[in-house]
Amino acid sequence: MIPRLFLCATLLSASAYAQTSAPVYPQPTPAQQKGIDSDTARHFGDAPADPGPLAADLSPALTPAAIDKASRRVADWELAVAQPNFDHNWTWAVLYDGFLAASESTGDGKYRDAMSAMATQYNWALRSRMPGADDQSIGQVYLDLYFHAGSKATPEMIAPTRAGLDSVIDLPTLRASDPRIPWWWCDALFMAPGVWARMAAATHDHKYIDYLNTNWQRTSDLLYDKDEHLYARDATYIPKRGSNGKKIFWSRGEGWVMGGIVRTLEYLPADDPHRAFYIQQLREMSARVLQLQRADGLWPASLLDPEDYPLPEVSGSALMLYAMAWGVNEGILDAKTYKPAIARGWAGLLHHVYANGRLGCIEQTGAEPAYYLPSSSFNYGVGGYLLAASEIKRMVVEDASGGVPVVNTDPAFNAHLNLPVPRNPHLPSLILVGDSTVRNGRGDGANNQMGWGEPLANFFDPNKINVVNRAIGGLSSRTYITQGHWADTLPLIQRGDVVLIQFGHNDGGAPDEPTRARASLSGIGDETVEIENPLLHRHETVHTFGWYLARYIQDVRARGATSVLCTLVPRKIWKDGKIVRNGDTYAGWTRQVAAREHVPVLDLNEIIARRYDALGPAAVEPLFGDPHTHTTLAGATLNAESVVSALKALHPDPVAKDFSTQGKAIPGYKAN
Repeated sequence: MIPRLFLCATLLSASAYAQTSAPVYPQPTPAQQKGIDSDTARHFGDAPADPGPLAADLSPALTPAAIDKASRRVADWELAVAQPNFDHNWTWAVLYDGFLAASESTGDGKYRDAMSAMATQYNWALRSRMPGADDQSIGQVYLDLYFHAGSKATPEMIAPTRAGLDSVIDLPTLRASDPRIPWWWCDALFMAPGVWARMAAATHDHKYIDYLNTNWQRTSDLLYDKDEHLYARDATYIPKRGSNGKKIFWSRGEGWVMGGIVRTLEYLPADDPHRAFYIQQLREMSARVLQLQRADGLWPASLLDPEDYPLPEVSGSALMLYAMAWGVNEGILDAKTYKPAIARGWAGLLHHVYANGRLGCIEQTGAEPAYYLPSSSFNYGVGGYLLAASEIKRMVVEDASGGVPVVNTDPAFNAHLNLPVPRNPHLPSLILVGDSTVRNGRGDGANNQMGWGEPLANFFDPNKINVVNRAIGGLSSRTYITQGHWADTLPLIQRGDVVLIQFGHNDGGAPDEPTRARASLSGIGDETVEIENPLLHRHETVHTFGWYLARYIQDVRARGATSVLCTLVPRKIWKDGKIVRNGDTYAGWTRQVAAREHVPVLDLNEIIARRYDALGPAAVEPLFGDPHTHTTLAGATLNAESVVSALKALHPDPVAKDFSTQGKAIPGYKAN
C-alpha cells in the first residue's frame, strides 16, 4: 500500500500521472526523508518544496541542436551549483562521467576542464586503500582524462588507481574478513568494471581483464534472474516481494548494470571470448525493460510495481536509455525496435528539466525503490542524463548520414578504442597502422562494416607472428600522429617487426576544418602551413602527406623494423565500367614516397581495383556496407587476400615464413 500522501499541483504535467488537476504522489517515509536530508547535507543535491517552473523551451525533437541545448541547460546548472562541493566518491564519479560525455558530445571543453581541475585537486587518488567498487569508480574519470591527454598523459594520472586495483586483485572476497564476493551488489557493475577494462587498455596488462571477467560472472551467477532477465540489487532481495506479490527489481539498479555493460564493452578487446556474454545480457535486459517502459517513456523506481511507485525515476531511466542508444549505435540492438522507445524516453526526461537547468525526479541514494519529490535532484542522476544525451545525439547524427555511422575524429572519442597489443611478446609482430578501411570502429563488424586488418589475421600462423591491428577510423596520416596514437604504437614495435602503413582516405580537405581538422597538405614535398587547431586547441604546423609517411618510415627504421607502405584501398566508384583509381593523388604519392625512402609498397589501390573490375558492379555491391567506402566482412576478406597476395610478390617477402595454411593457399600477385 502507498503510505502517507502529499499533493503536488504544479510541478509536473498532471496528464502523465493522473486525470485530476492535483496529482497525488507518495510522500517519503520518515526513514526515507532522513536519507534525503543526509544526501542534501553531503551536497549530492537537494529536493526543495519550490524548485521553480519547468523548462518550456526545450524541444524533444531528435536533432543535434535540440539535444545539445538540453544537455547544456542541465550541465551548466549542475556545474555551477556542484563545483564548489566536488568530491571523489561514487555519486560524484557518475556525474563526472556525464560531464566528460557532455564535453565530447557538445564540443564544449569547459566540462572536461573542470574534471581535470578536480583530478588535480585530489592528486588523481582514490578515496581509500584497498578500495571497493564504489571507491574505484572515480578511476574511470582519471583514466578517461589520461586517454584524452594523448601524448601529454603522464603515469602519475593513473598510478594511484593502478595501485588501488593491484591491492585487491588477488582477493577472492570483498575483504579478508568479509566472505562476500567483490561485486556483491548490482550497483558495483557500473562502478568498477569500467575501471578495470580501462586500466587494461592503458597498461596493456591482461590481468585486469581476467579479474573483470571472473568477477562479473560471479555477480551474474549470484544476482541475474534468468527468467526476468533483470538483476536483483543484492542477494537479500532475491526472496523479497513487493506489496503486489512480485519480485523487486530496482530501476536504478538495472540502469547501473546496463550502463556498466556499455562502460565495459567500450574497452573490452574485440576478440575477448567473454564479449558475447556481455552483449547477450545487454540484449536480454534491453528487451525486458522495453516491455516495462511507461507511456511517458520512462520507468518507475520499482519496475514490476508501477502502481505503488507512480512517479518516474530519472536516474535509472536515463542509464537504461544510455545503454539502449549505445546498443543501437554499435549495431547490437535492432534500430527499428529501439529507436522509437529511445525517442519516447528522451522526451520523457525533458519533462523533468526545470527552467534553470535542475533535473528532477531522481531518487535519493539507497538500495531499493523509495519515494521522493518531483523536485528531487542528485548528482549521479545528472551524470546518467548527460551520458544518455551523448549517445542519443550520436544516434541522431548517424541517422542524418543515412544510417551510415559517422566517423568521429575527436581525440576523446578515439581514446575509447581499445587498440590491441602483441599477444605473445616472444614472437615478431605484423603491426597495422591506418584508417577505418583497415580497422572499422572496434573491429567487431558493427553496422555490417569491417576493415581488412581483422580478417588478415586468419592468413597468419599465431604461433609464428602476432597480427596487431592498431588502425583507427577517421584518422589521417597527420592525425594518427598528432592525437598521440603513433606515440602509443611505437613502443610496441620491436626489432624484426613489420609495419604496414595505409593512409589517404582522410587526408583531403582544409587542414583547419572546424569539425575534423585532419587534412594533410597535398603532395610529398616540404611545404607547411601554420594553423590554430580547432580540435586540439593549440598551434600546429601542418605538413604534406608525403612528409607524414616519411616520418612513419623513419621512426620504424629507428626501431630496427621494416616499413611497408600500402596505397589506399579503392572506393566503390565506377567510371566507364572501371573502378576509379587514385594514381594522381594519394596512391601515386604513396608509391613515390616508397621509392624515395627505399621501402616496399603494396599497391592495393590498383590490385583491388583490378579485382573489382573483373567482378563487375553487381558482384562488388554486396562487398560494401555503405555507399562506397567501408567493406562488409566479405569485402574485407577480399581486401585481406589482396594484401597477402601483394606481400608474396615482394622480393624478399618479409613475412614469407609466417603464413597459416589459409595464407599459404593465396597465390602471389602478378601485375600482368
